[in-house]
Amino acid sequence: MLQLFLLGALGPRPVDDLDVFPTVLGLTTTVGFGTAALLSPVGGRIVDRTGPRRSLLLVASAVALALTGAAPGAGLLLGAVALSGVPQALAAPATDTAVLAAVAPERRGAVTGTKQSGVQLGAFAAGLPSAGLAADLGRRAAEFTAAVAVAYVWSRRDRRVSAP
Repeated sequence: MLQLFLLGALGPRPVDDLDVFPTVLGLTTTVGFGTAALLSPVGGRIVDRTGPRRSLLLVASAVALALTGAAPGAGLLLGAVALSGVPQALAAPATDTAVLAAVAPERRGAVTGTKQSGVQLGAFAAGLPSAGLAADLGRRAAEFTAAVAVAYVWSRRDRRVSAP
């Protein structure tokens, strides 16, 4: 959801940079969450087959962010946001599966609550630095920086394959 948080935090910049109607910016939310909603019913089955680590799809998230930064207009922007809906649909079942596998039952509620706070923390973390970065270097720099950050997180992950 980082991509949608960024677009919201950057406000009118994408509208001006891409020379699109403000409605297009509103459609990003519809497309991103719509894609995730359509794919979510099968998300749990995918996580069961591939395991929680593989299902996080951080590479797809980084590519979607980079495409958002590179988008010359509404078409690629909306396509990039649709791509971000794929890992978004798998994130909850993947992280919930990991909590069930790795956390003692008496701690699952607290750990799950902390995990869920990541959504709000993500919105905060996307808005705070990206708005300043966009003011200094432009919207695309903020979006490419987010793509690099996600790629970095992916590169630092534990490479051991988790059992499905």
